[in-house]
Amino acid sequence: MKIRLFLVGLFASLSLISCKNSEEKAQDSTIAQETKPTNAFRVTLTAIIPNDDSFQLYYNQDGYEAPYKEENSIWKEMKGNTTPQDIVFDLPEDVIPSYLRLDFGTNENQKEVTIRNIKIEYLNKKFEARDGQFFNYFIPNESIKSTDKVTGKVVLGKKPDNSYDPLFYSEKALYDEIQKLLK
Repeated sequence: MKIRLFLVGLFASLSLISCKNSEEKAQDSTIAQETKPTNAFRVTLTAIIPNDDSFQLYYNQDGYEAPYKEENSIWKEMKGNTTPQDIVFDLPEDVIPSYLRLDFGTNENQKEVTIRNIKIEYLNKKFEARDGQFFNYFIPNESIKSTDKVTGKVVLGKKPDNSYDPLFYSEKALYDEIQKLLK
């Protein structure tokens, strides 16, 4: 009887250890899948956004003068926060952008945003522009009232026609950096 009880206990212990190892292997596999490189570009804007807002990234593959199309854009809803947060845009797989356009929201009560960093990743390569370096790669439209290249602060407002549409277009300098990621 004692031998049978011992064997049952031993079998139960081995089963539990085996199940635990299987769970750990499954978790390791999930982590590996989340971190493995894909053929997708990722654009991450790190910014202080005081009020809730919606941000939009447009991408084009047809050159600087080509229009930006709604079907080539990604929306992100953001909660207001006084600390920096990441706005992550994952482009569709195999899309290689030439130029980008960042729309800084639809909330007219958003008076300013502070840019801390923009990072573009493709496969295992990345490009980053911190704080004021952002302005070396992006041009504001008329809804951007002022920019501070030292602090990264962007003051938002309305255009002369009273419309609210703050955004930045990428310049050739960013196109050149994107090309480096492809090599």
